[in-house]
Amino acid sequence: MKKKFIPKPVGNMTRYLNYTYPNSFFTFLDENKVLSCSTLSSGLTVATEQRNSPNSCVGIFIDAGSRYESSLEYGVMHFFEHICFKGTENRSKSTLEKEMTATGAKFRCFTTREMVGYYAECLNECVPMVVDILSDCVFYNSFQCSELEIQKKIVYSEMLEHEEDTKGIVFDYLHQAAFQGTPLSNSILGPSYNLHNLKNTTVARHIDKMFAEPRTKFVCVGGITHDQMEELGNTYLSKSKKNTCVGSSPYRYTGSELIYRNDSMGIAHIALAVEGPPFHHEDHLKLDLATAVIGSWDRSQGGGQNNTSHLACFSAGSGFCSHLESFNIAYKDCGLWGAYFVVNQLDVDDMVFKLQREWIKLCTMMTDSELLRAKMQVKSNLLAKTENVVGACLDIATSVFYSGCLANIHRRFTELDRITLNEVKDTCNKYLYDKCPTVAAVGATECLPSYVRTRAAMNWLRV
Repeated sequence: MKKKFIPKPVGNMTRYLNYTYPNSFFTFLDENKVLSCSTLSSGLTVATEQRNSPNSCVGIFIDAGSRYESSLEYGVMHFFEHICFKGTENRSKSTLEKEMTATGAKFRCFTTREMVGYYAECLNECVPMVVDILSDCVFYNSFQCSELEIQKKIVYSEMLEHEEDTKGIVFDYLHQAAFQGTPLSNSILGPSYNLHNLKNTTVARHIDKMFAEPRTKFVCVGGITHDQMEELGNTYLSKSKKNTCVGSSPYRYTGSELIYRNDSMGIAHIALAVEGPPFHHEDHLKLDLATAVIGSWDRSQGGGQNNTSHLACFSAGSGFCSHLESFNIAYKDCGLWGAYFVVNQLDVDDMVFKLQREWIKLCTMMTDSELLRAKMQVKSNLLAKTENVVGACLDIATSVFYSGCLANIHRRFTELDRITLNEVKDTCNKYLYDKCPTVAAVGATECLPSYVRTRAAMNWLRV
């Protein structure tokens, strides 16, 4: 009888740094999962993960977003979300709704600064019908004028709701400050005057320019083979359209601050970030580990001062901070790494000082046990994200979109295990130590340190 591995409780977790996973563990994770990726003659990229599952998630992901929009087009791709499933050249709105209901599928879409996605979760036998509907809605939309006017009112209401989302506003400010003067600073919603002047011809022209096969990723996760997806791609997504060369404007990072002071709020919402590596860069994964070391915390969580993160323990014990969230946002050619927190009006200075101190400690004083916990957390998050077909589909789409390749769980875990403590320290020193930060804040920011002082705190005087 095979002896079961049961780790003994020890005070020093570094004993497990060199622990080798049993083969059965990866066999269980990758069992009956076949990853495939190919490019059709039309330029369409097809990526699949075949697994034993009664349902599938299939999606069309395109290289488009607010980064590729002109000053008169800001908000076009987000607006297209609202009219995407409202009628096509081949199906009226009522017919389309009946067919979508008949499949029993859940249709969804999203827009980011660099990518748009239209996907659906359905039973395996409904995948061809769902692909037909998705391709018809995305590539052959009717752009009805009456529907555009209805959706304008809905989008305007969404803009008003966004103004109440303080966290969303802070991250918009963060991009505006960090990438000022470049399209990457634009919000996906766009300005209200663009929405008011938006015409169906403007939307149709932008869609026709951006939605070409070489810019499109066709992704499916579930009980469908790769050959079947290639056949569906050739049938429904090959428009034989000449590709339009569309490039993204180069980014430019600027260390700066953008602050909206409103003392009536009583609290301050602050984001502090530095320039990070792009998604496909080898340093991106190392900064993911640094993000896990800083950690996240919220007053509603349990644990109090028993959190593994030093900053979370400080937040829970001092009562300064009610919410803490570290982030690592990556794009094609750049990124933002930092933390967002909500703090009391009179404690802003102390919280900023403590956060920067923890950042400098990442460069000089990180321990093996902290790195081990970070690796475990990143692996756990990866497993949670890919356990269902929808999460796995979005994960594959992101990987193919930014890096052009696929990697199974075993390979990604191995890459994590190979990262050493010194490599993480060197990476943090490269992107954090003595670098110009970007500050975005909304609320009671009276006690927020000046930018000169914040910049000076990005290093320690060492002898």
